[in-house]
Amino acid sequence: MLLYQDHLIKLDYATAQDILYVEWQERKPYSVAEVRQAFSSIVATVREKEIERILLDFTGNTVDLSDKEYKAVMAHLTVGLLPTCLKKVARITTSDVVREEKIICILKEIESAIALPVDVKLFSTRTEALKWLLQPIN
Repeated sequence: MLLYQDHLIKLDYATAQDILYVEWQERKPYSVAEVRQAFSSIVATVREKEIERILLDFTGNTVDLSDKEYKAVMAHLTVGLLPTCLKKVARITTSDVVREEKIICILKEIESAIALPVDVKLFSTRTEALKWLLQPIN
């Protein structure tokens, strides 16, 4: 069920699986404010629908942000999701090794600063991500 869509993201919710599919749409330049707004839409949807699982597919995103910008928007998303019932986040990685290393580093920084009550795992394929997401939540 399509819950939200704009020029940056599309949010589809699979009720039976309780998975929010988040897909990045835009391949043109965009601002940090737009990313922040897109992430706020994710947080609002997770809160409203009491979603426990998210599949982030940003493989279509080809625009890069600075380290500072990545850190700011990832922290915004993480802090926004903390007070929700979210349990698992699977992210499909891109083929950009440099970007992925940057994201992993920032995620580790966030995890060391904040005790995350959510399991976050990175996957190279959608199939692997779904397999993990569909495993029972502990």
